[in-house]
Amino acid sequence: MNFIHLLSDWLHKVEKLLAIILCTVMLISLSAGVFYRYVLSAPLTWSDETAIFSLVWLTFIGGSMSIKQQNSAAVTIFMDRFSGKARMILLGISFLVVLLFVGYIFYQSVIWLSGPTIMMQSSNSMRMPMIFAYLSVPVSFFFLIVHSLDLIVKNFKKKEEVV
Repeated sequence: MNFIHLLSDWLHKVEKLLAIILCTVMLISLSAGVFYRYVLSAPLTWSDETAIFSLVWLTFIGGSMSIKQQNSAAVTIFMDRFSGKARMILLGISFLVVLLFVGYIFYQSVIWLSGPTIMMQSSNSMRMPMIFAYLSVPVSFFFLIVHSLDLIVKNFKKKEEVV
């Protein structure tokens, strides 16, 4: 299962690069939109839509990164009461629940994107095929699956070390 860890680390590097690119695209798009609208009095039709699609991708990629780094929001009042093996078992169960949820959403998003009308949809301003925006869901949830598997394997290895 070392492959899963290596894949998770590599995907995390890709996610960091994508996050930097998406933040840059948002900054340039919104800045250009404001400049053209208020300074040149010639608003851009594409800047808002570009920023929105970048934000959508950034949100899903950021969620995946938070799972990898274990920085996602959590209520730990219950988990703080346990230690040792019981805590490891509960963590394993929680990672498994996350994996099952993420796997289900990934499966549903693939079915959704396989629909006949998805390829016909396009954005209002840029006339860009909406599949590019919609792909943020299955791509990021695939990343989440890999990161969740990595966390489960790490948790399992910790259990073996404790015993």
